[in-house]
Amino acid sequence: MMVFDKSPVVLLALAVVLMSGNVANGFGFGMSNCVRRSHSRVEMAAGEAEQKSKIVVVSPPGGVGEVAAFEAAKRGSHVRWFVVSSEASKNVVLSAPALKAVAAAGGQIELAGADASSLLLPVEDANSALAAVGQWCGAFDADGIICTLDAQEQAGTTLYSRSNSADGVDVAQQLKDAIRVAAREAAKTTKKTATRIAILSVDDAMSSDSDTEEGNAVSKAFSSLLNKDQVSVPSSLSSAMSTDANFKVTTLRHGELFGTPESSPEFSPFVKGPRKEPQIREEYTMRAVRMDPTLSVSGNTMSMGSGYSGTVSSRLSLGEAAARMAQRSIQFDDGMDVSLTSQRGTETPTTGEWEEEFARVAEMASAGPSGSSTVLLFKAAFENVPDSERLADWIATKWAPAVMRTYDIAGIRIGARPVYALRAGDGLVEIVWQQLVDFKSQTIGSMLIQVTDTAIVASRGPGDAGAGFGSVSRTPLNGEDVMVRRLADAASQAIEKGLAVKPAVKKVKEVKKAVVPAPVASTMVSSGSVETAAASETGPRVAGARRSSERARGKRKKTEGSPPEKTNDSSSEGDASKPDSWQ
Repeated sequence: MMVFDKSPVVLLALAVVLMSGNVANGFGFGMSNCVRRSHSRVEMAAGEAEQKSKIVVVSPPGGVGEVAAFEAAKRGSHVRWFVVSSEASKNVVLSAPALKAVAAAGGQIELAGADASSLLLPVEDANSALAAVGQWCGAFDADGIICTLDAQEQAGTTLYSRSNSADGVDVAQQLKDAIRVAAREAAKTTKKTATRIAILSVDDAMSSDSDTEEGNAVSKAFSSLLNKDQVSVPSSLSSAMSTDANFKVTTLRHGELFGTPESSPEFSPFVKGPRKEPQIREEYTMRAVRMDPTLSVSGNTMSMGSGYSGTVSSRLSLGEAAARMAQRSIQFDDGMDVSLTSQRGTETPTTGEWEEEFARVAEMASAGPSGSSTVLLFKAAFENVPDSERLADWIATKWAPAVMRTYDIAGIRIGARPVYALRAGDGLVEIVWQQLVDFKSQTIGSMLIQVTDTAIVASRGPGDAGAGFGSVSRTPLNGEDVMVRRLADAASQAIEKGLAVKPAVKKVKEVKKAVVPAPVASTMVSSGSVETAAASETGPRVAGARRSSERARGKRKKTEGSPPEKTNDSSSEGDASKPDSWQ
């Protein structure tokens, strides 16, 4: 059921279209030039016994924000999705199956939004929608808030790919600034105990300081360009959501994004439709996920650098992870910084697998360098490894040389880089980092990969003690992040090649909550009560009477002038014995 109602808050009216097949119901709103009002709501009727969790999502249309909003609603939450859109994109298109799934789960989702330009105007301006964000989100008393910059307009395109507008305004930067401002206003009005999730790219992990200066410079340039007072723009999305020093923002990072939200009418499991030999989209072939701490205790950043295409993340998996974290259906520490990587697999992670991933992240993050000779970098658990020596040989002779020949490693020109791999013991593989010092190759560090019967564990090791590199480096080695990411792929390949067995996860039986169906509303009014005729309580059938005599069957139709038929006389035995006594 789609319900539209007028709101006193100044909001951008969103044209929400239900798509079922080719064309379905469309809903639009009349709008003035600057002030737009109304919001939409998709909900089930009230009457559920348990209190729903309340989630606020701030994002552009489409992308990870849409996935997170609908995933939380499908899991029974009450979601308010505030959409920040550019002038070129003012429509939110949703599919009818997605809305039905939300209604069947007993969830709710409300939509509202504003132009990016109206969010950057001061509150005193009559065309500003800044105060509307706090009013709409503040009255909600949310248990969690999710913010992201990802904006997917169509399959394969984003709103950030647009060029500058006619008046010279950078549309991409304007949209990012507006999202940060809206996230700050929404976070201000959210209660202190709310879970705060910021979804960012891994490319932003290593250059947070430079991004701060760059963001301030761009904000000032944008303000001077328009020649009018602008609101202050936060330097990053995390700082926008951390409105108080006591608030901890959990950062969920991703690589190169792919995938279309299931709530989009353009979503399809096939590439270019059904074929004789269908090609399945990556959303179905890369459902497996891996979680890693973005920043380890030793300072190792799991970033791939600008434009790195080796790490990919599915929007569907990323949105599901954000929804589960905001709902607190999985255990994690507030303020942690984790990254999600999609891997090959056709099965979606279960609740138990999500919990194991986050538990492993917590274990890796707590493994500090103090009191240990190595620094933990990676760990992948298996059900069992049939032959640990065979797996170690494959890592040393096949996997490591192939990775070190890639451009990300071979292209390192300054400093040390991984040069070769060798077997250093039972199930142990050592990857050596060397650097040219005084025209001599010096081993300054290493990565130790230990293969056991149930896991692969990678750690940072020391270098050549005779050359002064006997201690473990407290800073990341060049290319170490690439090797760790590729080692996650190696663990997945080992399962496919039969070198290891995937760990069996106990499936948690989720108890389905009974949803009270919505009462049927009708505009028909009865003119009065109608008396129902009472059934007759008398008669031969009620009394149990039967037919008194056998019904004659097969008689000929009487004709005029025919003699009367003989009747059966019970007193005459001779007539009864004649064959023509019964006709």
